[in-house]
Amino acid sequence: MVGYLRVPPVRGVVIDGPQSQRLFEAGCDQLFHDRCYGLAVHKPGLDSALAVLKPGDVLAVINLHAFAAHLVDLLEVLARFEAAGIHLLTLTEGIDTRAPGGFFTACAQLAKFHDQRRMVRTAEEKIVRDGPRREEAAVEE
Repeated sequence: MVGYLRVPPVRGVVIDGPQSQRLFEAGCDQLFHDRCYGLAVHKPGLDSALAVLKPGDVLAVINLHAFAAHLVDLLEVLARFEAAGIHLLTLTEGIDTRAPGGFFTACAQLAKFHDQRRMVRTAEEKIVRDGPRREEAAVEE
């Protein structure tokens, strides 16, 4: 199983420890990541993760927000998974497309994702706008 996560757009932060730990505990043996920049379309970490997966393999994420900026983006990613025969496991929403009915669980969570996305995007934009916290800026200097 391969894990994928997005890390905050703050200089000096490479991998988010708690997220990485959850993915390793879920059974991931490799992790790939990208920085979260709002509506960023280019995700080299996700492309690298998908490149190592074979049909029947599983990509694990903490939640749907890990790789989608909006509902259409998420549907495009899921279509890539289906075309490649790759399964999806989300730890927060409990989606596991290997399980019977997994697709319908995913569909139900898509509606929630759409509602939550505005809140997440606002938080990400604030992080980018405000920059690192004072403690983080002091550590970098």
